[in-house]
Amino acid sequence: MPRRLLALLAVLGLLVVVAGCQGAPVAPALTDPKDILTRSVLSLKDVKTIQIKGELSGTASVPGSGSIDLKGTTLDVSADIPAKKAHVGLSAPSILGTAADVIAVDNAVYLKVTGPLAAMAGADPTGKYKKTDVSAVASSDPGNVATDPQKAIDEFKAALDKLPAPTKAADEKCGDKDCYHINIKVTDKDLAALDPTAASSLGGTPVTVNVDVWPQKDNLRPAKLGFTVDAGTMGTFTLTFTMTYDQSVSISAPSADQIAP
Repeated sequence: MPRRLLALLAVLGLLVVVAGCQGAPVAPALTDPKDILTRSVLSLKDVKTIQIKGELSGTASVPGSGSIDLKGTTLDVSADIPAKKAHVGLSAPSILGTAADVIAVDNAVYLKVTGPLAAMAGADPTGKYKKTDVSAVASSDPGNVATDPQKAIDEFKAALDKLPAPTKAADEKCGDKDCYHINIKVTDKDLAALDPTAASSLGGTPVTVNVDVWPQKDNLRPAKLGFTVDAGTMGTFTLTFTMTYDQSVSISAPSADQIAP
């Protein structure tokens, strides 16, 4: 009997060790694309910092200038949400060699634009930063999603209800992360339902936008966003964003000698 009892205890002990090595039960995979998108928005409420890298490619038609190849256009964004700081850098070599740098910190915005489009942007012609004082961040600022997530969810659901139903594609890898893949196909008519003013700016041009979202399975934060736009005679282009979260970012105002008087 003692030997049987010891054997039984040994087996039970082995089962406990195996169970411990397996960790907590894995949450069931989500299948409803609308639910995945909604949860993905909610997942952003605890984000402290975000870094976004964007790449633009394709062609755009400019009256009087013909078609412009957008390849090489990049966007870099860093934001410290609790501190309400942000840094945006744009490089568009194919658009007349334009580059822009925007820093928002301490209730001030610093803008620098280089290239022929600087005057149109109201930038300083000497290539220095132009400082504009602004009031405290408005309640509509995206950073307030963190303080009122339910409002953000309600607004997102209301917008989503006006768009065609999203679909779920096959799951994919986002770097070393497992991701869901959600797609929404939107037309100019759908855009008009969301914002008639913005849609009217298209001048009646038929537009189709394929929106792809890749939320990470472990925390549902979006790892990648993709927009493929077919605007007919206005051009066709693809814009892709990749995001990382809660990494160290350093954002500060330009030095005094880099700010225009």
